[in-house]
Amino acid sequence: MIETLEEIGGRPLAPGQGFAFRCGPDLACFGSCCADKRLPLWPYDLLRLRRALARPSQDILAELVELETDPRSGWPALRLRLNADGRCPFSGPGGGCQVYAHRPLCCRIYPLARAVAPAIGGGQPRQVFIVQDAPACLGLGQPRALDQGQWLADQGMGPYLAANNRLLGLLMHPRRPARLALTPAQTHAYLAALYNLDVFRQQVRDPAFAKRAGLEKARVKKALRADESLLELGQDWLSQVLFG
Repeated sequence: MIETLEEIGGRPLAPGQGFAFRCGPDLACFGSCCADKRLPLWPYDLLRLRRALARPSQDILAELVELETDPRSGWPALRLRLNADGRCPFSGPGGGCQVYAHRPLCCRIYPLARAVAPAIGGGQPRQVFIVQDAPACLGLGQPRALDQGQWLADQGMGPYLAANNRLLGLLMHPRRPARLALTPAQTHAYLAALYNLDVFRQQVRDPAFAKRAGLEKARVKKALRADESLLELGQDWLSQVLFG
């Protein structure tokens, strides 16, 4: 679930090192990166898709998402369910994206990918950006020099990276065993707190839940007002439930 250099494949970039890429409908491959791919969904991705589609999170999970288990860590892993023709369900006519402003991280960061590891002694996680191996992508052969930082800013990566960086505290918790073996109840709690925010909001609204979890009233009120705050509360609650 946490991508490593071995899992991604590609050319690592040194800090500040540039790369060349351009995407557009004038390229013959336009939109092909939206087909026959594994498109992972992180919790913040689902939050944004729910916002884009204006649909209940439970409906999106039931209709557009597939659940699997990460073979290395044992964490539940979610991905977009592709159409029968192998294309992304949000791929529009001509290859355009119908949820472009809220597209998931894996699409937003392309042609880069990110390998991460927890920070040593706190602070920001260690990260390496990689130019993915994509022989069919004509955009990688275009003479357009790009800067890593500028590319991430242009693609609106800030809130996505911040949300995933925070999530590392749970996924790479120091008391996590090498490979988890979650019970069905724990898996349900994971999916509710991180992905099914409509259901989790109902739980948080229950005074008995807040009391059991030791949640302060001010934090509960903040979480009920904003999805981002609710997601952060869900991460902290899961850390407590799973690892004490």
